Amino acid sequence: MANTRSKVLGATFAMLSIASIIQIFNQRAVDANAWALLALSGVFAAATAVAYSRELTEIEERYIETYSENSHDYSTSQQELPDPSEAGFDVPVL
Repeated sequence: MANTRSKVLGATFAMLSIASIIQIFNQRAVDANAWALLALSGVFAAATAVAYSRELTEIEERYIETYSENSHDYSTSQQELPDPSEAGFDVPVL
């Protein structure tokens, strides 16, 4: 299930940013209220990034656990490359 925290924080960040931009256009100047909304939107942007990175970390941990459980089923002996000198490749000497 997806983490809704990052989605809610992202939506809040977008709404605060848009509200600040609308206020700047309506006032035709950047006043203290617009700066306050911009500062709050920065806080929510940081919180969104943290929540999103935690979500990615949890997903990666689940895939790593799944891979480590199934890793003994695969043989790596077929994935080895032959020695170039034995395979007929010549190494040029300058």
